[in-house]
Amino acid sequence: MGGAYAGRDLVLRDARTRSACPAIVTMPWEGPTLVEGAEVPGSRRMVAVAALALWVAVAAGCAAEDPESVPTGTPVPQSPVLLSVAVYGPPQVVTAYAELAARFTTATPGVTVSVRPYGSAALARAALAEEVAAEDVPDAFLADVGDLPALMTAETVQPVAELLGEREVDFGDGFQRTSLEAFSAENALQCLPVDVSPLVVYYNTDLIDLGDLTEPDATPVDPSTGWDLEQFAAAAAQVTGAGARGVYVAPTLEQVAPFLESGGGALVDDVEDPTTLRLGSGSSRSAIEKLLEIVRDPQLTFDEDEIAAVSAVQRFRAGELGMILGFRDLTPRLRAEGGPPFDVMPLPAIGSQVTVGRSAGLCLSATTPHPERTADFLAYVASDEGSALLAETGYVVPPNLAAAHSASFLQPGRAPASAAVFSAGVRDIQPMPAVAAWPAVEKMAGPLLTGLFYEPVIDPLSIRLDALDNASVPLLVREDVS
Repeated sequence: MGGAYAGRDLVLRDARTRSACPAIVTMPWEGPTLVEGAEVPGSRRMVAVAALALWVAVAAGCAAEDPESVPTGTPVPQSPVLLSVAVYGPPQVVTAYAELAARFTTATPGVTVSVRPYGSAALARAALAEEVAAEDVPDAFLADVGDLPALMTAETVQPVAELLGEREVDFGDGFQRTSLEAFSAENALQCLPVDVSPLVVYYNTDLIDLGDLTEPDATPVDPSTGWDLEQFAAAAAQVTGAGARGVYVAPTLEQVAPFLESGGGALVDDVEDPTTLRLGSGSSRSAIEKLLEIVRDPQLTFDEDEIAAVSAVQRFRAGELGMILGFRDLTPRLRAEGGPPFDVMPLPAIGSQVTVGRSAGLCLSATTPHPERTADFLAYVASDEGSALLAETGYVVPPNLAAAHSASFLQPGRAPASAAVFSAGVRDIQPMPAVAAWPAVEKMAGPLLTGLFYEPVIDPLSIRLDALDNASVPLLVREDVS
């Protein structure tokens, strides 16, 4: 239903004032619905998206009444400038970008920003490929950090550091360094990071009591000090109710990688130019053995069939699961009506504190005819005000430190109470490989890791891990040769 309209942008003008009052209308698209934690089928989805479009139109009109000043680094244009920005995500995030576009347009004479919305990164990626072929690339577009190498190879983006530096964007003490490094290549910042979320542990506060994990005189376990793998296992063991289990870790490279790195191992031989997985190496194998002691314990975890029947997220929401790993975008789903009381902790450490992350950034098109004006908009998104507006959605971890430490992100009175774990965990993010072959490697590894997690007998472990490593080589070498 949404495919025919996905990505179209529409700019309306307020007939009452005849001013450039932007109403960025998000047309129907395939993606998350307005209702957190629930699906809206059929015609109800159409109504929900139409309501979102109307809300954005009204919000944009209201923004024109009392606009805040948006500083720009370029003179007022002599002729009207229309900028297009492609974004993706749940309706709340798309709406925030539309509001940013509305506020910027209202405060910037001669410039109108329209938003092309998509329900997911995959849909946005596919649309961008078509736009590149048609030479109709938006002036700026949201992209996953994993897409950066391909975007640079195709010369689809241009660096933003100099343009944003001219607009006094604080990339010194004002931004998460890890997020800047993730979007940097060839000694330049290629895209503006706008979301950088570490993988953390969500736990049900009714089922798990952190205070019981240590002796009375020992240092207590809390979000600021973190915990080790033994304490993590002990927390899982606290969940003893009938039909309930303590923890779920997904059998994926993304969720296994932090445990390898924390234990002194490595996921691949070279994260920038991988030629093989390294799960069978000494330190990696030792870390996996420790993790398997937890995820293979039927007293602590559901088996493969049980998770296939009812997902881990559904079980967590129902109060049947004590802990689950997730990123910030899981928060709104758990907050939805009927969800359990929950909080977050860093991933458990085997040795050093390590996690992985998901990052998105706004990229400047290499072919935009308005690089200066588009950079003005990017600078506004990077500002404290712009970053706070995205943080308010509950889905985004802003790289802007002022926004990350603000009430807009921490949201006092709402779960999780320890939201600061997200911003603190950014510095512990270790990068995942970002080569074109990596999705194929993840797909190949999935069934093999599932066997390690759930099959009754996996001895000898070393042979299984070596086989997994060896199976990755043809995929990565093919990538290297191409």
